[in-house]
Amino acid sequence: MEALVIGLFWVLAVRVLIGSTRTGLSIFFGSIPFGALAVVPTNLTGGLTLTPTPIIALLIGLRLLLNRDDRSALARIALSKSGTVYLTAFWLVACAATLLMPRIFEGEVTIFPVRSAEMIVEELLHPTTQNISQLAYLSVSVFGVFCFVRLTSRHFNVADLLGPIRVGAFITVATGALDYASNFVNLDALLDPFRTATYALLTTNEVFGNKRTVGLTPEASSYGAVCVFFLSLLYFLRLSVHKDPLGYAKNMALVLALVLMALLSTSSAAMVCVGVFMVLVLVDWLWGDVSVRKTPFTKTALLWCCALSLVALFLSFQPRLLSELTDIFNHMVVYKKESQSYEERTLWTTVSLQALQDTHGLGVGVGGTRTSSFLAALFSNTGVLGGLLFMTFLLKALLGRWNYYRSPGLKAVQRGLFFAFIPPFVNLLLVGTSADFGLALAYILGLKLGLVAKYPARAAELRMEPLAQGAR
Repeated sequence: MEALVIGLFWVLAVRVLIGSTRTGLSIFFGSIPFGALAVVPTNLTGGLTLTPTPIIALLIGLRLLLNRDDRSALARIALSKSGTVYLTAFWLVACAATLLMPRIFEGEVTIFPVRSAEMIVEELLHPTTQNISQLAYLSVSVFGVFCFVRLTSRHFNVADLLGPIRVGAFITVATGALDYASNFVNLDALLDPFRTATYALLTTNEVFGNKRTVGLTPEASSYGAVCVFFLSLLYFLRLSVHKDPLGYAKNMALVLALVLMALLSTSSAAMVCVGVFMVLVLVDWLWGDVSVRKTPFTKTALLWCCALSLVALFLSFQPRLLSELTDIFNHMVVYKKESQSYEERTLWTTVSLQALQDTHGLGVGVGGTRTSSFLAALFSNTGVLGGLLFMTFLLKALLGRWNYYRSPGLKAVQRGLFFAFIPPFVNLLLVGTSADFGLALAYILGLKLGLVAKYPARAAELRMEPLAQGAR
């Protein structure tokens, strides 16, 4: 069965190379929920797990590199003043830190190893294979940004924007539902072939006797992060590209299902991010509908009011369920600081920031130390210079040319991408253990920058009239 799953993946991988751009993106998003699958037998890689999404991203990049025009465009993108030049500089600093710092400060700086049987055992800094593997993952994410910028600037099609995202969202919900159903029916024969990674798989953890939903990812926090990513993209791009009621209904049904799955994961980070998402929903409504369209009440607000009313009505007849949900929320969020895992994660971050100070702000290299926060990993791994370069790129990509377009359609997409970025980025800040920002965020950033590259002049907005109509 495992060989069949791996074979199916490589068949789909070939489709990325020979199929349409939309097909490639559909396979890319469809691969994201399979974070526990090793697509190359680990006995052939020396125990290194190669997961589907980075492989698909590399194949998308390879297809671009095989075309002369795309190769030239990627080089221009890497040095573009729109913001990606800062990302390129960040990557160069990360490479230098990873290759040099573990050797320069070897045996002089205390760190927590990225991969260790005992997560609370400190070690002295030294070069490891994790430096190379983590740098490789970071490089794929950086290259992914460039590739998505190019794909957007060359192949962007409004009608195709949400289709591939919806594929990934549906698979995320389906795999989560199967994992949840495994509480009642033995589905090991179906799920185990997709759980072949060599790193620790926390698929049987429980909270108050309830098994945490992990889908086909390594752990609950990973599955919650995937749910948060898809629900944010689907919701905040819904009106930008769909004016048909059926497409709108499909998106909203998936959004509600993803919210449920994120809560079933019982990941504290996912719960916080769902709260952030709900706040942004309110802000988006007030900004887009009340402020811009001058409409005090819309079908979106009505839909959310109906959904929340139904949930409240259901819980009012299930006091035991409400009590259990309250206990889980208090345990995972309110009293999180009292848990052993919180103490361990805090210790990781404290030691890593001390390592940054001990290396005089130069960092210990990507994969040099484990943290519990992306920002701590970013600065402790790549140093102060690397951290500042990445944050400059991030601010430039998110805030640059905010009011550049007069077209309501382009403004709606740019605003939607900005809001869609926030919940998954908050999740990364809460649970990120490395300096790799991931291919999910690489897509959002690449799409946002790619739109600017595709429509560099206000006169080009005339070609966006269908998008403007779809945003109304």
